[in-house]
Amino acid sequence: MMFALGTTLTAGDLRRVLARPAAFVVGLLAHTLLLPLVAFGLGFALPLETAVGLVIIASCPANATANLFTHYARGDTMLSVCLTAAASLVSVATLPLFVNLALAFFPAAPPGTRLPVFTSALGLFLVSTLPALAGMRLRHTRPDAAARVESRLSAGGLLLILAVIAAAIWSERDTVGPALVRAGAPALLLNVLTVCLAWGVSAAAGLERPQRVAVGLECGLQSFALAAFVCLTMLQRKALLLPGIAYGLTMWLSAVAVVVIARRRAFGTRASSANRHA
Repeated sequence: MMFALGTTLTAGDLRRVLARPAAFVVGLLAHTLLLPLVAFGLGFALPLETAVGLVIIASCPANATANLFTHYARGDTMLSVCLTAAASLVSVATLPLFVNLALAFFPAAPPGTRLPVFTSALGLFLVSTLPALAGMRLRHTRPDAAARVESRLSAGGLLLILAVIAAAIWSERDTVGPALVRAGAPALLLNVLTVCLAWGVSAAAGLERPQRVAVGLECGLQSFALAAFVCLTMLQRKALLLPGIAYGLTMWLSAVAVVVIARRRAFGTRASSANRHA
């Protein structure tokens, strides 16, 4: 899916993002700092395990599908890819920091736990960024082949996302109910607040609409896989994953809403432009 997405991008897109880094800096700071801070704020009114679980999912880098949803929403896809890559690298330091702070504020697990998440962050980088770069390479060397791949991206990618969501729900069917009951409302509130705040911060920074779309989706779609690794492998506390499960199920609501609103506005802008020319 990320390879197919890369076929829609060019080196010129990358140069454009790096030439005007304001959107990249705003997006990275919003994703790295805004989400965990909002999770901490909500955590003080929640049970300890739910609070720690929210901080864990909020501290994870973005899900690679944020790039695809940005593409669907007519956002700045290259900015989204750059933010995903950067967040996956920065999380090597920020995720252990925020998780250990959460365990100190909300003692829901034995203290002093260290989180060697470098391999997981590197894995996300390999899964999301390198395939996109390979797709860009194909577009540069064989544009006809890239065009054929790109033509299958929209329908194929959407079907794959639906299949992944269905498989995740089925594999965790015994815990989906308890997760939604215990942490569904806080997870949804965290998601909506962060997407809206990220959009607001982007607007205040003067970013254009495609860039705001990229930053908003980047801050709304988190990597459930890394959260599961932290909770189940490193901390060995399945209860801490319940907020992550709830977030992983509810985050698609805001993503779909952003895509629908952005596409409608883009269509309305094109229609108004066509009417003026007519």
